[in-house]
Amino acid sequence: MGFEPLFDISGANGWANATVDAVTTAASRAIPLLQEKTLPLLTTANASLLFGTVLVIVLVRQGVKLSQAKPGEPPLFPGMLPLLGHVIPFNKNSNKLYEDARNWSPNQGPVSLSIFGQRIYIILNTRDVNAAWRNKALSFEPVSEWGLATMFGMSTEATRAIRGDELGLPNMYENQHSYWRDALAPGENLNSLTQRFLNCLEKDLAKLDRELARNEKTTAELKEFVRLRLGNQSTEAFSGPKLLEVEPDIVKKLGIWDGDFYKLSMGLPKWMLRRAHKNLSELVEAWQTMNGAPEVFPPLTRRIVAMEERGCSERDKGSANFSLWMGTQANALPTNFWLLYQIVHHPELEATLHTEIAPAFNKENKLVDLNHLLSSSNCPLLHSMYWEALRWSTGAVSTRSVVEDTEVAGFTFYAGALVMSPMRLVNFDPKVFGPDAEDYVPDRFIRPHEPEKGIFNPGVKFVKSFGGGVTYCPGRHFALNEILAFTASILKRYHIEFVQGQTEAAVLTSAPVIGTFPADREVWVKISAKD
Repeated sequence: MGFEPLFDISGANGWANATVDAVTTAASRAIPLLQEKTLPLLTTANASLLFGTVLVIVLVRQGVKLSQAKPGEPPLFPGMLPLLGHVIPFNKNSNKLYEDARNWSPNQGPVSLSIFGQRIYIILNTRDVNAAWRNKALSFEPVSEWGLATMFGMSTEATRAIRGDELGLPNMYENQHSYWRDALAPGENLNSLTQRFLNCLEKDLAKLDRELARNEKTTAELKEFVRLRLGNQSTEAFSGPKLLEVEPDIVKKLGIWDGDFYKLSMGLPKWMLRRAHKNLSELVEAWQTMNGAPEVFPPLTRRIVAMEERGCSERDKGSANFSLWMGTQANALPTNFWLLYQIVHHPELEATLHTEIAPAFNKENKLVDLNHLLSSSNCPLLHSMYWEALRWSTGAVSTRSVVEDTEVAGFTFYAGALVMSPMRLVNFDPKVFGPDAEDYVPDRFIRPHEPEKGIFNPGVKFVKSFGGGVTYCPGRHFALNEILAFTASILKRYHIEFVQGQTEAAVLTSAPVIGTFPADREVWVKISAKD
């Protein structure tokens, strides 16, 4: 349910300020000295030229300093540019940069990157990822605070107030994960939220049934079909119907935000990202209308009450609502797209899937037994395809800030650096998932585990798409509930086939994402009701 921004450039801002201070000091000392004692006729133009020369010297020296690893630090990945570091390959295709770093690093040990002077340690294997998650000197709190301000538009005053220390209140950053872990754990809250979703889903599919009764079939782009039908119903389950009445296009605007978040996370001035900030403001303002609304999911309301106790503004509460809602949508929607895509792509599996899901539905094709779908023993292929979709499409990067010098995998991680663990490298490890790790294999998690024959089935516990450690996704239970309910309902009620003439879609691994990579193209399908 949480999110982890790609990187924090606050360190780069600090470096820039330090550089300006150094240049100003050097110039303020050098120019008067030269004018008074050496070059009494020094003109303003010459002084400016001298200032520029001093600036270049300071920048070059600072660039040299940043291009050198500190004692015991993970080795610096080659290809750094002065001052910029690895920013160009990082922005162009960060996933490829991670893969290149893994292939370059001896024994796949940690590697150092530099982005505008911000040191980043990249974790490249499962063992080291687990060690990083256990290390208490690596904190998610600074990353979360930065993300709330840059990506979700929360004010600086609110991000400070959430800490609660000035008022003697609990730190909401520290307890946010345990709060949502408990709120969305199997039990009364989850059951209530899931039932709200199922009611919304049935109402929406009944509308689609009537549409298909009139027109026999419809054509839709699969990503948008999932985004609007699953996204709207999941949204209404959290907010009640009012939010979609206030902003009917809120899920579509979330899709725009999803394409903007990477630029927002860099903390660039608003005038450089006018369109992105306009869309962000509209999302925040829509959720602001839900502050205190009785139909909102109760744990969400209680969290907003805690912000009220800290003096946060109505807009900041709307920002918090938006960030929490985003966490329920960002991965569920693209994951469900890929699951449906692979089911349509493998028509030979349709009969098996229908046999598995049939007992969960009544004669009117209405879902009446979700627990049947949630059992992997009842629906083994469905569950295998779900976990494989998570594994195969993940682009999640677990991010931490080093709050004090510490040791990970035999290297020194210095305070102020960031630690990034790309989950795709873990999920595609051939030592764990076998020689077909890069392929989508529908029965990967139900086939035999026979490594001597090149067949690997390590079990779903090795899929790290939900992260781990103290930020292990607390929304994973609801994600499973809604995705399996939606997918099975679509399979039971409708026939879906690809529009002819399309090439096969692939995962767009160059896209900056919160957690799940999109397709590299549109996917059009024909949908008709089953007899």
